[in-house]
Amino acid sequence: MTAIKPAGLDAFLRKPDPAIAAILIYGEEGDAVNELARRAVRKVAGSLDDPFTVTPLMEQDVASDPARLIDEVQSISMFGGSKAIWVKGAGEGFLKAALPLLEGTVQGNLVVAEAAALPKTSQLRTRFEKSPHALILPLYEAEAGEIAALVEQILAQDNLKIGQDALARFIELAGTARGLVRREAEKLALYCLGNERVSLEDVEAICGNDTGSSPDELADSVFSGEVEEADRLFHDLLRSGQDAGRLLGIVHMQALKLAEFRVAIDRGATAEQVVKQSRPPVFFRRQRVVMSQLRAWGLTDLVTAGSTLSANVLAARQNAELAPAIAGRSLLSLARKGLALRLDR
Repeated sequence: MTAIKPAGLDAFLRKPDPAIAAILIYGEEGDAVNELARRAVRKVAGSLDDPFTVTPLMEQDVASDPARLIDEVQSISMFGGSKAIWVKGAGEGFLKAALPLLEGTVQGNLVVAEAAALPKTSQLRTRFEKSPHALILPLYEAEAGEIAALVEQILAQDNLKIGQDALARFIELAGTARGLVRREAEKLALYCLGNERVSLEDVEAICGNDTGSSPDELADSVFSGEVEEADRLFHDLLRSGQDAGRLLGIVHMQALKLAEFRVAIDRGATAEQVVKQSRPPVFFRRQRVVMSQLRAWGLTDLVTAGSTLSANVLAARQNAELAPAIAGRSLLSLARKGLALRLDR
């Protein structure tokens, strides 16, 4: 068994062991798992989306055709060099296809697999743990030291520094979920852009309030594909007295605005231009989030989303008692679509 931590992944990628045929990255935080997988794929293949060096597969692809995984592992890049076989949503179907790799009877291109949290009884986890030809990277809840380093790294990208008091308060407010910490740190960086140092007051201003209080945050979580966050925000807003139909309407307006932006981008404008020149303006703390959504969502998907939301807004208004159920189902479905688009981009 070779279990590693994120730092160990970087060390392996700098000097890969040819005996290792596959890497399994798993954990509850889907965003963090995906980020590590992307890091591995990019290092191996030099790209995330070059069809000649990266082969993306889903669990259902290898479950329905187990031989395909081995075919891809043994394939040769048209232009030479290494390829990465990137498997998302890995489960028991992937395990069946990967057995020849784990047994050492097949070698070739490196397989990078993402999975959700795996219990100790999981056959996928057990077989990878026992194989000398695989690495496993279980992503557990981050420790305060790791979170502190992540926050400092994100802020440093905008030439910002943060004092220990402010950093400790940030961790206290944001917690240790890597995905949420990253989003909160990016918001903090935008808020402090142009300054040299992040103060305790800055942290309190950005992170001190309940993140579930804003309908705009709900809309952003939906189109960013943050399924669990969208569900949490929706129910928090309902408990605070917000109307389910109104929340659905705000998300519908976001779909229309994104579609408007997408049309302008398709005509030659940049995402930064359309977002920053929008009238009414997009609040500056949301601009980077909206630009990220535009990278994932195409015009066809946005038009379809807008049409579906419009129908559900009408249904919620006509059936007040069922409005929470209609809105909740619609928003979760859309958030899952956003997640799929974000992972595929």
